Amino acid sequence: MRPRARLAAFAAAIVVAAPAPADAYEFWVRSRTIGQAFQLRQYKLIGPDLFLGRRRYTQTLALRIMDIGDFEADRKRSRLAEGGLTVSWQSYLRIDHDFGSYSTGRITVTERTRRDALDLIPEISETIANFDLLYGYLEVKAVDDRVSLRIGRVLADEGWGPTAVDGVAARVAVPQVPIAVSATAGLRVRASSVLGLSAYELDGTSGAGCREYVAGATPGTGTYLLIDRDRAVVNRRFSSDYETCPQRDELQPTVGATVATNELRGIGAELGYRRTWSGTADRIYADEAGTLPGTGVNEERLFARLHGDAKVGRVGVHSFANARYSLLHATLDRFDAGVRLTRGAHSIEPSVEYFFPTFDGDSIFNVFSIDPTKDARLGYRYSGAVRAAVNGWVRRYEPIQGAPDYAGGGDASLERAFGPRARGRIEALYDTGYGGRRVGGSAEAGWRAKPNLWLRGRALVLGIDPDTDEAKYIATSGVASTTWKLSDGFAVHGIAEVDHDPTYGLQTRAIAILDFNFIPEP
Repeated sequence: MRPRARLAAFAAAIVVAAPAPADAYEFWVRSRTIGQAFQLRQYKLIGPDLFLGRRRYTQTLALRIMDIGDFEADRKRSRLAEGGLTVSWQSYLRIDHDFGSYSTGRITVTERTRRDALDLIPEISETIANFDLLYGYLEVKAVDDRVSLRIGRVLADEGWGPTAVDGVAARVAVPQVPIAVSATAGLRVRASSVLGLSAYELDGTSGAGCREYVAGATPGTGTYLLIDRDRAVVNRRFSSDYETCPQRDELQPTVGATVATNELRGIGAELGYRRTWSGTADRIYADEAGTLPGTGVNEERLFARLHGDAKVGRVGVHSFANARYSLLHATLDRFDAGVRLTRGAHSIEPSVEYFFPTFDGDSIFNVFSIDPTKDARLGYRYSGAVRAAVNGWVRRYEPIQGAPDYAGGGDASLERAFGPRARGRIEALYDTGYGGRRVGGSAEAGWRAKPNLWLRGRALVLGIDPDTDEAKYIATSGVASTTWKLSDGFAVHGIAEVDHDPTYGLQTRAIAILDFNFIPEP
């Protein structure tokens, strides 16, 4: 073979053997390891009280992967316009484990019957051994981020806080109007979902005591009985086998849509709708004729938000109003409105709030009369060299029968930095209403002993005057905490707490946290 031919063959071999270019995704990882140790007191009518220990281990992992496929990086290298296709991933995982005597103990049901605590309190399973996916979705954006699609376990809005949906969420911004339209559809996340958690359950769904309606001989004579009264008990370690509720295992399809203003200065508005329903499990719902409805509505709500920012002379004005209407209960169940006036370092914020408790359409709580409440609040802030805050509130209870009742209170705080390494804070509290009167205060201090070491302490004293025949008493609490930064992105937090009051005696808690935040260099 000629030298030139050999050189060409060698170059071709290098090209073939060279590895294919690998996409260098940008990512961000944060991990927290939390250990807790504390005690709870269990009262016994005969013999000394029993102290049950909790030993909790919690692991969290947040992961973000940006620009999967290097679409944005390729555009930058080619000097193309921004705003094309981008693909990313976001997720948050949590593992909980409790190996203390509180979760592994047994409870005496009758003189001859003892059951595992998990059987009688199914909610304990959330900490005994639980693996939760709070959210995790693949996100695709295009057209200058005006169009986005999320697939997986996505966060959704139910009108007054987030929930999670296993499905899809889409958003389209229309700059010519300008509005943005969003929609979600899928299965609502609940405790029985794969990697689900009960924190996303609708209000009014509890873990134990699920009952079925057993029709009587004549209309109106039926009764609610435990659904598992004739079921054989099979012992399991990580889930309750003493109580069962098929309705809480039913799938809950949900749909929602919102229309909101987009890229408007000084004002924002949003109107949304959400509906969740589910099938009906056998033996749960029946009337005196024994018929079963095919499906039941769990929630159906309309919600609206409005906020605005303006400047009147030297005073900044930020106003807001939020409302939610339950179509299922045919009532306005949440409303608040207020305005924050700011001038220099001073701000004042009056607000009002209305709350009418509503529950899952499956919940028996809906048959009870729940008193709505009205709140009036007034807050003041000063953000100068000494930070100060004063808050006052009055609440009016409106029972269906009888005269209205009132509660109220207030708190105040002062905070000051003593140089770049020390800070102090004092607080005062007054509260009266249901349960009696509570008056107290606290003091806390923080000191940066070294560039990588923080020390903090807090002491609290609270005097309580119950509205019953019980005597007045004083509760005290002390907390010491520290943060030790081992390196960039890695720190250790420690918290120790000691509480005392005449009811529970001396209680202690210790918490240790390993905090890992990794952001690779670009």
